[in-house]
Amino acid sequence: MTAPSRRLAGIGTSLLLLVSLVAGVGAVPSYGDGATARAAAQKTAQTTAQKTVRKDKRIVVSWKGERKRRVYQKTANVPGIGTVGLVCRPNSTEVRIRPNSRTPETQMWMAKFEDKGSRDVVAVKNVRVYTYATAADNGRGGTGPRAHEGLNQKPRIEDFQSGNAYGVISQRPGRNRDGQGALATPATSFKLTWWWERFDHPGHQYCNMALTLHTDSARQFGLSWHGSTEGARQTSSTTAIPGIGDAIVTCEPGSNAYDQTVAFRPTGVNAARSFIDYEYIQGEGDVDDQVEHIDDLEYDPVTGLLGPIDLPRNGMMRLWVSVNGVKQAYVLSSYFVVNNDQNPAVNVCEIAAAPLR
Repeated sequence: MTAPSRRLAGIGTSLLLLVSLVAGVGAVPSYGDGATARAAAQKTAQTTAQKTVRKDKRIVVSWKGERKRRVYQKTANVPGIGTVGLVCRPNSTEVRIRPNSRTPETQMWMAKFEDKGSRDVVAVKNVRVYTYATAADNGRGGTGPRAHEGLNQKPRIEDFQSGNAYGVISQRPGRNRDGQGALATPATSFKLTWWWERFDHPGHQYCNMALTLHTDSARQFGLSWHGSTEGARQTSSTTAIPGIGDAIVTCEPGSNAYDQTVAFRPTGVNAARSFIDYEYIQGEGDVDDQVEHIDDLEYDPVTGLLGPIDLPRNGMMRLWVSVNGVKQAYVLSSYFVVNNDQNPAVNVCEIAAAPLR
């Protein structure tokens, strides 16, 4: 699969960079048919959390059946959002989120990798906590205060199981409100591993779960809009990433729209040597079928971009951006509905990317 090719719409890259510096916001995307004509509608001011948040945290749940006192659960803070917890009991194995409020739209996307029936499989999951399911919701269609993703494969938890996952936790206003463009709340990436055994043998049971969280709001990016009316105003978001350049997310509403992409405008003396590797993870099934990896997408000297790269409609990506010899990994979640012409208020675009360690 190759990323779609875009041409500059009558504006040189150097002029775009000059406009960006003068305006104090990210540059307008320089690709897509009619980009110049839509520039005013597409511009979104660069918005990261008002206070830069950098935090790393690791929690571990580990116990053996011989121990007199077992710790079955550990919880960690997710900056600006709430808490995330691990639970490992012989009758409950899960990772859960509990936002400080369920009024916003809180999402925990994760890609689970495990062995299932002697097959290497992956499953993309989206755990949500919210009050308003859609723009028309009266507040009765929401969830409870917390949600979880189980790590067992069967209702009766297996005697032995192991696996790993990675993902991103993000938050934006509820779907009864505008999504407000670029991410304003810190997004947190995570890596998770689990291993338990002898759960069918009381007194000899063992479990180990480890969760590593990484938050760096200065390097996150994304875009959210709710309803086509807002989508027409918030078609794109440009965020300056230290050491990388600009991250540009485009999500265009409309039944004839095909621009739901991510691109990077690298900076520095060696920007022309920049490249990006990326992969899509969607749905559930064999890893070979559900994970698509693309290597060495090179810098385009005409547009000055890496990409643009198509976003999954309902799935996840990992990206590795290499600029000036520095490689930054990202995990990205993407969900959009842009083609509901009968009820454009329910069209939605929710994209979040957090640096991954």
